[in-house]
Amino acid sequence: MKSKQKLTLALVAMLALSLVLFTGCARQQITNIFDYSDENLGLVGNLIRWMHSWIGNYGWTVVVFTVFLKLFMLPLDFWQRYTSRQTSLKTQKIQPLIEDIDKRFGKDTQRAQQEKNKLYQKYQMGGLTMCLPMIITMVVFFYMFGGLTNYSTYSSVNDFKALSQQYYDSFHQQFLADDALGAQYQEIYDQKYQSLLDAEQATTAEGQQVDTFKVEINAKISAVEEMYKLDANKAEAYKQVALDAVANYYQNHHESWLWLQNIWQPDTWAPIMPTYEEFTAKVTLDNFGSNGRNTYNAIRETVLSTSTRSQNGSWNGLMILPLLSVGLSFLSMFISQKLENKKRQGDTSNTQQQTQNKMMLVTMPLMMAVFGFMYTGAFAIYMVANYAISILSTLALRAPVEKLAENSLRKMELKDGSGKASYMR
Repeated sequence: MKSKQKLTLALVAMLALSLVLFTGCARQQITNIFDYSDENLGLVGNLIRWMHSWIGNYGWTVVVFTVFLKLFMLPLDFWQRYTSRQTSLKTQKIQPLIEDIDKRFGKDTQRAQQEKNKLYQKYQMGGLTMCLPMIITMVVFFYMFGGLTNYSTYSSVNDFKALSQQYYDSFHQQFLADDALGAQYQEIYDQKYQSLLDAEQATTAEGQQVDTFKVEINAKISAVEEMYKLDANKAEAYKQVALDAVANYYQNHHESWLWLQNIWQPDTWAPIMPTYEEFTAKVTLDNFGSNGRNTYNAIRETVLSTSTRSQNGSWNGLMILPLLSVGLSFLSMFISQKLENKKRQGDTSNTQQQTQNKMMLVTMPLMMAVFGFMYTGAFAIYMVANYAISILSTLALRAPVEKLAENSLRKMELKDGSGKASYMR
């Protein structure tokens, strides 16, 4: 198989593996809505929550978090650039020797490979040394993706809890104020509340607090369901008032970021609130009354109606972030390769590396397009900020990386006293 074909297969395999890893990171263990808490966030999620407490907007929180992460990772970034440049210089240095080995030993491929291995060992060109910085970078990338995915679920859960609380609180207040049904509603609610509280206390572990939200909301749900049986017309009238309360609460409390109405939804034609199926793929509503689906859909339709971009709440974003991440990904690699080619000063000996660079220039932006369109606006914000900072660091670190790599190679040659393979000494 030709080297170009092997390289193509390797890049396709890398793309497939990345998609599998992203899909795996996106999968979360399905948890009941009342059991999902900040304990499910992990390190990244808790850091974002802490930073949000003093920044005040999730979109800018992700931007600031990315800046701090890049600063924290700066030594690794420098090491990766230094290792890459050092490898490039070594490759240019040994290329004539590699060609000489091939000519000298001809068909004796085993001896030729032995001499090449000695040459690689002399110049310390181990595969792990070259790949380790990239591996660590990829681990951080996937860890960030997992953390932002967790926080997306956490935010969706908290939003629905707050909206459903407004919904049933409105029902609760209206029924209590009803002259004909108030006393009956109060009695039903008190009985449900006490029975649910007793059951919750019996199953709550010693030292842990009872989930009062779970008790209160389920008591209200049960009481409202009983009221529907007694007076469906009045309950329906109160439902409209409750939905108006939901709309008012959402308009006054939801967070947007620039053109994004909800950063926990993709910057695309996606609706501003997940569908019931999308929501329950991560968090179940099994213990949310007997009509969890109907409640969720009623609240969701109300939220969608508040959209400033379309009547049905579609087009959460404008596809700016996914396209921007693609453009910056391409620009970042283009600048890096352009600087590298300039340093080579016309050297075209390593055609395989040049072919790989050209393919990566296409493959990586396509990967970013897939991730940007499929996943949340928050992750797209991270990608855009990450690539923007990477471009700046590429330009800023260019001179010191080059100087350090050249000095390192010079010291290595002075210490060894020869730039030739063992058979030439």
